[in-house]
Amino acid sequence: MRKMVQRAANYICKRKIDRLLPGVMDDLQEYGKKSGTTGTQFITLWMSINAIQKYHPNWILESGTGSSTLVLAALVKKLRKEHPDYQGNIVSMESVPEWFDVATKNLPEKYRDVVEIVLGPRQKFEMAMYRGYIHSNIPKHDYSFVLIDGPAFTDESGVAFCADIFHAMDISSAPVMHGVSDGRASTVMVIQHLYGVSAARYWHGLFAARFSLPRIDFRNPDFITPKDFATSLLGRLDFVKFRR
Repeated sequence: MRKMVQRAANYICKRKIDRLLPGVMDDLQEYGKKSGTTGTQFITLWMSINAIQKYHPNWILESGTGSSTLVLAALVKKLRKEHPDYQGNIVSMESVPEWFDVATKNLPEKYRDVVEIVLGPRQKFEMAMYRGYIHSNIPKHDYSFVLIDGPAFTDESGVAFCADIFHAMDISSAPVMHGVSDGRASTVMVIQHLYGVSAARYWHGLFAARFSLPRIDFRNPDFITPKDFATSLLGRLDFVKFRR
């Protein structure tokens, strides 16, 4: 049942993207032939398109370069043309040198004015009681949208989570971080622990989640709340340190 729902949703989202961004499907097909990438699911791409159209972020951080880069770039160029005051830019991070070389070589020339592909080997990232991984070398900009599709988040200790959304909060001054997670259930779980379930609802039938998170200065030693945890009458614990 889950796969049927996901397949149908991907088909619908693909049709919508094809209508909105004429020619991008041809670009994806050609890119796939050259790179061998399986690509980001169309559900995730459509969620990202909706958010970018709504919020017009000037700086977009993509965690994991691939076919999604082309779709985001096509959308940014469309918005630039329709809104002369909009100057959207994409920083696309790739942690694997081989994939970085493939992406850099095969990015269509027409998208190079809005996309910067950066090699950022994965690096451990820790905050509060959570352990994750980020792309190193992320250029410092005021990102306000993040597409999470990497880096690898498992190691010898087991599963962790992709933490680029929280690293973006470290380096950006944007008051709210919008974004979409492609799969990456552990990342969504951490978001829910910090912000509550309503901040990023996740369904396996979609295998994706969107979010809009008020920026938190996790590094501020003066960030003190009366209690880090709250408990219910039935003994359930919630981590509430960063909730307002």
